[in-house]
Amino acid sequence: MSSNKLLERFQSVVCQFPERPAVYGPGQVITYSDLERRAASVARRIAGRTAGNTVALLYGNRPEFAALLLGAMWAGKTVAVLPTLAPPPLLKLMCMETGVDLVITSEEFVPGMMAAGIQCWIGDASADVDPSAVPQVERKCEAAVLLYTSGTTGRPKAVALSEANIIGNIEGLIGATGFDSEQVMLAVLPFFHAYGLTVMILLPLTTGAAVVVPERFIPRQILQLIEKHKVSCLIAVPSQFRVLIKEPTEIDACSLWLCIAGAERLPDHVAQDFQKRFGHPLAQGYGTTELSPVVSFSPPEDSAPGSVGRPLPNIAVTIRDENDNILPAGEVGEVCVSGPSVMLGYLGDQEGTARKIRDGVLHTSDKGYLSADGYLFLMGRADDLVKVSGEKMYPSEVENALETIDGVEEAAVVAFPDEKHGSRLHAYVQLLPGAELTDAALRAACREMMEHYKIPRGFTFVPQMPRTVTGKTDKRALVSTAAQ
Repeated sequence: MSSNKLLERFQSVVCQFPERPAVYGPGQVITYSDLERRAASVARRIAGRTAGNTVALLYGNRPEFAALLLGAMWAGKTVAVLPTLAPPPLLKLMCMETGVDLVITSEEFVPGMMAAGIQCWIGDASADVDPSAVPQVERKCEAAVLLYTSGTTGRPKAVALSEANIIGNIEGLIGATGFDSEQVMLAVLPFFHAYGLTVMILLPLTTGAAVVVPERFIPRQILQLIEKHKVSCLIAVPSQFRVLIKEPTEIDACSLWLCIAGAERLPDHVAQDFQKRFGHPLAQGYGTTELSPVVSFSPPEDSAPGSVGRPLPNIAVTIRDENDNILPAGEVGEVCVSGPSVMLGYLGDQEGTARKIRDGVLHTSDKGYLSADGYLFLMGRADDLVKVSGEKMYPSEVENALETIDGVEEAAVVAFPDEKHGSRLHAYVQLLPGAELTDAALRAACREMMEHYKIPRGFTFVPQMPRTVTGKTDKRALVSTAAQ
């Protein structure tokens, strides 16, 4: 059986700060002692509904999520956190492969669950029991949570993470940032996302910090919450930072301490505009679900332009070639990671796990290099590498260049097969409001900045970039639109 170390850390915080706010929600404040009572009540209710080892949690970003998650852990369950925007047939498949016989959810998801034939319970996180009267149950499985990959390259995979994985990541983050009980985290990423679960829920609630859960991502309200609650930590995807920069609402943002963009490439102009708008640097981070999730980040006082920062202090990053040889500084290869946050594996997929983890080292499939002084630079996914006219390159190189052109808000570059050149590049471009650019103007600007084979053969102007459920640019949607 596995212990309940995450729950023990939370309860230790409850003993230290019983009346301190743990979660702020629309019109409510949940203290640490109240959150413990709610979690205990949830644990008792779950125990009365299922004897299975795993329960699923299908719940939006609401204050009750924390009590439901902690309560399921209290009941000794492995918690499969399901993506809320997945269609019911996919959710049914996820439930089948994780072996759950109870889905904890909210009223909005019940019709879809019933139509898919999935048993569900509308999670009741009210506090009506004494925590000391509810025994803690040890899990029978090593996995504490099951999280799903984003599915940008195929069907989402169930990633099994242990408590040691998550605690290792939390400790690495604390060591790298100095995060402590005085911080206030604004939770704007989905809780089914690895960043949302580890960084926005479990990191603060096991250190005594507070979590602010907005009702929705409405830019004006997000800025108002930053001022109202004196938010110190703002972690989001670049697209969210873009809209916050444009929001005209004036606020006092002096409480901001740690602002990190993750999940995808952070354009230089977004970081610059954020600092100009809010008076605080915007750092870049890097992570992946399989690593619980954070690998590195770049604090303002220790950064290098274009880098995703240094690895967390308790993990090791190496760059390797196709033969698994470690490459020297400056050479591009696959980013590989070892340390306590390496996942247990993909649920029910021993072959996939063996390909991903070799001798304890996780191969990310991301390409990059380490500088001589230890900064990590990313080039793109291994399958992003394309050959144009015999030359190898990454579309991100072209995207970075395009976004330096006046009038360009965002660019996404995809490669299509080409009989003569191997691949041909096509750029999708979103312009700044009021900007006017033509294909010819973009092509002329490209000729000034890059080699001829990197210049896109075509350009498509889009009013808005499509996004995945986690806020990444959805290149598959762009390609699908082009095909149609």
